[in-house]
Amino acid sequence: MRMPDHGQLPTLRDLLAKVHLRLILFAVALATASLLVSGVLVIRGYAQRNLDLIAHTVAYTVEPAVVFGDPDAVREGMVTVGAVGGVDRVEVSDASGQLLAHWEHPHSDFHSYVENLTNRILWPNPSREQIERAGKPIAEVRVYGNSEGVLRYALSGGIIALCCLGLTVIATRILAQRLQQDVINPLDHVAQVAHAVRSERAFERRVPSSGIAEIDRFGQDFNALLAELQGWHAGLTSENAELARRATHDPLTGLGNRALFERLVSDCIAEALRTGQSFAVLYLDVDGFKQINDVHGHESGDAALIAVAQRLRSSVRNIDFAFRLGGDEFAVLLAPVSSRVHVDAVLERIDTAMESPFRLPTGASASTTVSTGIAFYPDDGVSPQDLLRRADAEMYEHKKGRREESNERKNNA
Repeated sequence: MRMPDHGQLPTLRDLLAKVHLRLILFAVALATASLLVSGVLVIRGYAQRNLDLIAHTVAYTVEPAVVFGDPDAVREGMVTVGAVGGVDRVEVSDASGQLLAHWEHPHSDFHSYVENLTNRILWPNPSREQIERAGKPIAEVRVYGNSEGVLRYALSGGIIALCCLGLTVIATRILAQRLQQDVINPLDHVAQVAHAVRSERAFERRVPSSGIAEIDRFGQDFNALLAELQGWHAGLTSENAELARRATHDPLTGLGNRALFERLVSDCIAEALRTGQSFAVLYLDVDGFKQINDVHGHESGDAALIAVAQRLRSSVRNIDFAFRLGGDEFAVLLAPVSSRVHVDAVLERIDTAMESPFRLPTGASASTTVSTGIAFYPDDGVSPQDLLRRADAEMYEHKKGRREESNERKNNA
């Protein structure tokens, strides 16, 4: 199953910021539309009542001029009263419908088009007032509303709405930054710690406090889980290290075992091929171990092996390795060696260390010697098996010589 590409997915900050922006824009747009519509309706209501009053006033003012048939006086009286804001056009016609006089609000072509369109929408019918004489209509006044005030209000409302939208965008940006700082960053810290734990096994990492109660509770639980994982990991690491040590070390003496010996010899061969340096393998067998084991018991035999291992380890350099191959057989890896003189010096230190007696668990003291065989790489072999076989053969020759020398001393005695 293909995992989603996280680089193509929206972030939590983007989602929350987008939702906040949409909600705020919707709220501002809804509030602006409600205010504009309600304001326009209120203004229209007041303007309609004002038009009715103007029509009534114009009819009262021009009535004498209509009676006397003076169009100029009709126009003068009509302009005096009707030429005010909110009036687009005033007309006075006689009883037969013939236009006696009219006045129209001046405006530009574009403004006229917008105003005329708005006028037809807001005031499809003019305010009418009859002029009567002796109970009979002699003229009619028609006053048409002008939407200039409404448009000015709408324009102001639009500008205010745009300013509010601008402030909304700024506020949303500020909110997004706070959201990034207070929410997203703490969650991102959790993700970073989890990634470090998964990829680098950095169980010591912890999630810092964010200052937000819910995220802090989550971080505390996450840190507690990390502490448990750290404990489990430390235990498993320790157990694995102990298992690895047991797999490569002798449990009695603590020296490396045969498997570690063969692995390190192979490593030394690879290093020698790369650098041209030589190394030596010593194969050692404890003389008289069977007698100690038979006379004093297995516990004393183990004590003898431990004593030999300690003295063997103390007789070589820190860069050299000592091994127990099994039973009373030991090996030493000297890497690198510059000459046979260095190996002879090591053998001399080993023989000197073995001369000191050691105490057995029974309270008795014992001492022992070791028979040694030597193999040099590459003169005596090019594989771990060849080197060990060569050193083993030389060790038996050494042991045989010591045995013959011991027997000869006994015979002479």
